[in-house]
Amino acid sequence: MNEIDTLRALEEMGLPDKAAQIYLALLGKQKLTISEIARESKIKRATCYEYLDVLLNKDFISRIPVGKRMFYAALEPKKILNDFKKKTHHLEQKINEMSAVHDAAVHKPRIVFYEGKREIKNIYTDIFKTVADVYSIFPPASFFENFTLEDYDDWDKEIARYTLKSRDLFIVDKYYKKIKEMRDKNSSEGKNKLDKKLPPWFQSNVDVLIYADKVALISLRDLSAIVIENRDIADLFKNMHSFMWKSL
Repeated sequence: MNEIDTLRALEEMGLPDKAAQIYLALLGKQKLTISEIARESKIKRATCYEYLDVLLNKDFISRIPVGKRMFYAALEPKKILNDFKKKTHHLEQKINEMSAVHDAAVHKPRIVFYEGKREIKNIYTDIFKTVADVYSIFPPASFFENFTLEDYDDWDKEIARYTLKSRDLFIVDKYYKKIKEMRDKNSSEGKNKLDKKLPPWFQSNVDVLIYADKVALISLRDLSAIVIENRDIADLFKNMHSFMWKSL
């Protein structure tokens, strides 16, 4: 056994240097008195008392009374390792709990990536779980590269059924009039769904959805998306959308 490496390992487990030396002195013996420990470890007797208490508190050794004399014995190293693992596992759990509190305190954004038609549909469905207003920048032609008129009609009917209030900025293209017809048909009064046309120069293939504390950026051409869940970021996008809305 390399004594220097072993001492270092014991120190990494939280033992002071002298306590580690005393434990190693006991390790190769069945049991020792305080005088024998001082002689084996080459540590003063008075100092040994101090560090024996440390070892007892950390469950590295046991105290064995025999008649009027007191002996000390090292505990099985594997038991110490198991106890150490239990403590570190408990510490890891607490660290994870504290990290969750810290992340919430600094408003760390939660970002989820989506890919594929089915996953994109899940984003649209997620809107129906919110009771907040919905804001969007919508490119009809890009949407219909991968989805059908029936897909949009079904989704728009759900918007009307859930009576969600939406403000939609539409990119004007060959599907714009058809979309307007569907919206008028699906909304009995049309008050819950408002929309405006973006100027002809404004072009994009990305559907932007802002709802609750989420911002969804959906690349409709390659069917990939990210959803950012963070109040501050969502508020920023809402403000930018409101600015665009008022300027049109």
